[in-house]
Amino acid sequence: RVKGNKMVDMQLTNNKLFSRGIRIIMEETGIDAQTASDLLEKYGSVRKAIEHSHVADH
Repeated sequence: RVKGNKMVDMQLTNNKLFSRGIRIIMEETGIDAQTASDLLEKYGSVRKAIEHSHVADH
């Protein structure tokens, strides 16, 4: 699945893709890299991390 011009349902199979996922989350939500990384590890997908990013704001 694509959001804008970014693939948000990619498989995070290596460090390069994981880092790309972090950058996408940061760009879409405005959160910092550590929070984006934590969300990505917790939810396992860029899309889910973005959807749940509002939880990190509290």
